[in-house]
Amino acid sequence: MRKNFLSMIVTLLLFAGVACDRTEETQPHLSLLCEGSSIVLSPRDTVITLTVESNVEWTFGSDASWCVPQTTEGAGNAEVQVALSANEGQDERFATLTLSSTDGTLVQTMQIVQQRLTPDSTTYYRLPVVFHVLYNKEGNKKQNVIEGHLATLIEGVNEIYAQCGAYLGVEFVMAAEDPEGNLLAEPGVDRHRINLTSINSSAFMGYGREPKKYCEYMWNPNRYVNIFVYTFEDKGILGISHFPYVVKPHSLEGLTELEYDADWSELPWPQCVSINNEYIYSHEAYYTMTDVVNTLAHELGHFLGLRHAFSEDPETYDRDICLDSDFCTDTPTYNKVAYDKFMQGCMTSGGSVDDNEKLLLMMREDCETGEEFRSTNIMDYAYTEANRFTPQQAARIRYVLEHSPYIPGPKVRLPEQMPATKAARVNEYKLVMFE
Repeated sequence: MRKNFLSMIVTLLLFAGVACDRTEETQPHLSLLCEGSSIVLSPRDTVITLTVESNVEWTFGSDASWCVPQTTEGAGNAEVQVALSANEGQDERFATLTLSSTDGTLVQTMQIVQQRLTPDSTTYYRLPVVFHVLYNKEGNKKQNVIEGHLATLIEGVNEIYAQCGAYLGVEFVMAAEDPEGNLLAEPGVDRHRINLTSINSSAFMGYGREPKKYCEYMWNPNRYVNIFVYTFEDKGILGISHFPYVVKPHSLEGLTELEYDADWSELPWPQCVSINNEYIYSHEAYYTMTDVVNTLAHELGHFLGLRHAFSEDPETYDRDICLDSDFCTDTPTYNKVAYDKFMQGCMTSGGSVDDNEKLLLMMREDCETGEEFRSTNIMDYAYTEANRFTPQQAARIRYVLEHSPYIPGPKVRLPEQMPATKAARVNEYKLVMFE
């Protein structure tokens, strides 16, 4: 009797266990499987495969535009792929994947962590650009620039930089998203109606007015190249740009060194390039002094750490001198004041020159060696081909891309470059800008 009784208990327990398993199989379930609750990935672009285990219909999504599921809905078990674009920013970034039953009763999430890139000589920089268009009259197309035109200017700059005779490893792209992650209806363009008919460009860039006056328009310069387009009070200025910084212990001759990798919100002015909208549609030939693409290529050269190719005192900006002042020995220099007098002497009373005179005015005399040379450098202006950078100029640009704050893209960072207190930062900035 005892033996039979034990056998009956075992039989009942087995029956109960089978019955429980069958009950669980009929319950809705949903899971997203990987190693651990999050995935840490390299900064390179990649595609990962995850496993869905389920017996219900489901949807699958992401909260980040750089982390995109290739399958967004399904039913039952499945393998799903997720495409991640390369992390071209300065910090590691995070995305949350969400797997949900279609009725919303079951939800599974997974965090994706993509590491930041430490750049080297092979790193290719794609710098998001935002044009902040400041206009007074909506119908004035010089002020409220026609849609699509600014993108063509960036295309022109990229063409010049790609064919400049030296490898830069940089490309400007119209920003796709605003700082909150919303897709821009007009990529790379942010429009604001203002009450001013014109703005003093020097004051806008930081001279003579209260600090941070125009900073409200600036987007995070560690994520965007900010280019402002507005009407200059001084009609003779085509464009103007801030010069970059480096953070100690990194250094580059001619650049201001900051003690710390300071928070961009502490900048006392909008770190940017400004373009005079008076010339926004002037684009016919690169040797003209008013060509907007040439102007933008030149100002972005300043933004990336290049000085003028002609002689210019680093402190007083005196140009009536002979000095190799751009920290690049492979760029010939010349006396700009003497050249300007020569140029004015070649012009007619109407301020025009014929084709032969234009060719003549492209020639310069190296004030250090006395040799004549043709002006081709992007960091020159007046009559010039303005389509070349030298190897040393390219090396400066690469150093700035890899080390300078307030310029997008991955950076070389050291532990000692961590930010200090806000009070310690503000006085470190030195205003350096070039037309």
